[in-house]
Amino acid sequence: MIHFSNAISDAVVATVCIVVFFKYFAYLPFYNRLLWGVFLVTVSLAAAAGVFRYLGYVQIIDTHRSLSTLAGSVGLTCVVVAIWGLVMRQTIPRSTFIITIAIGLILFVFLLYPAFQVFDSVVQALTMLLVMLIAVFGLLRKYQKAIWIVIGVMILGIATKLVGNHLPLNATDTYHYALAAMVWCFGKAV
Repeated sequence: MIHFSNAISDAVVATVCIVVFFKYFAYLPFYNRLLWGVFLVTVSLAAAAGVFRYLGYVQIIDTHRSLSTLAGSVGLTCVVVAIWGLVMRQTIPRSTFIITIAIGLILFVFLLYPAFQVFDSVVQALTMLLVMLIAVFGLLRKYQKAIWIVIGVMILGIATKLVGNHLPLNATDTYHYALAAMVWCFGKAV
């Protein structure tokens, strides 16, 4: 089934991820930049696969699900550590990068199993909570740009909650645009 609006909103997410990486994260220390890159690339790949899925290419549905799970495991693990490094103004060492990727890949493998797929939303909610706590901690430490992280997480959280329950908007499009806005806000936090 073809959903042009979903394909367009997924294309916006993929484009915003690429633009934000090169505009905001290009000058960070190497492993910090790699963590942001893994997060943005996994989200961008999932969104690109979503474009084709929503344009009616049914053979890519499983690939889209797998890439979305990759973004929801490896990508989210990387963004938590990347935000920690940003807010604490720390250069992430190679060992932390490797451990982060390893934890994300283990989480990815578990979330691929049908019995564990119910935990996908739990991982996303926990990640949003961790990111918000890190950002608030950064604000307490006088890192004023952490407010952009708080705003980004709030945009995504409000969009996912309101649309499903209170507004007659397309939930998928709203989620995609909120995700793009969150990524842009994360870039503004640099």
